Amino acid sequence: ITEDIKEGCNVMKAHAELLKVKFGSALANELSESEIVSIPGIRGREAREISIKNLSKIIQARIEEIMELVYYEIKASNMEKKLAGGIVLTGGGSQLKHIAQLAEFVTGLDARIGYPNEHLAKGMVDEVKSPIYATSVGLVLRGLADERASGGAINISGEQYQEEKKKTALFDRIKDWLKDEVDVADYK
Repeated sequence: ITEDIKEGCNVMKAHAELLKVKFGSALANELSESEIVSIPGIRGREAREISIKNLSKIIQARIEEIMELVYYEIKASNMEKKLAGGIVLTGGGSQLKHIAQLAEFVTGLDARIGYPNEHLAKGMVDEVKSPIYATSVGLVLRGLADERASGGAINISGEQYQEEKKKTALFDRIKDWLKDEVDVADYK
């Protein structure tokens, strides 16, 4: 998406990312033609004026393409009927305005933004409660639940063991911190 904005608006990648995050929307029709953002010029060049609606047309086109590919894979794997709760959008892209509505329109399935905070202990830092980290937090919680279910036993080959042994100290510290901070009751 950022690369599309960079090319479509003829701006630097850093500006494209900023435009996407601050002003981007997945539904261009929700915006007015008159909304304009100004990007500072480089080395004495004049500032560039970018239409928020045109920016969002670029974003919408790419998101539609991505959603169509995702929906194709959902149907190809016969999962469409098994998604009673719909699609959960996570990661940085899930923070785009109107992305859940576009996902619903393209797929015909319910869609929502996934937040990990319902599974985190009180007092967690706000950054970890963002949809950006929802998948990571979910994977860590699943790993903790699996470890508890197996009594801490891990089944790996000799070569894998040597590789894992190198990583143990760091991951043990992360795991210990998460055990103190995360409520895994829902994953038992």
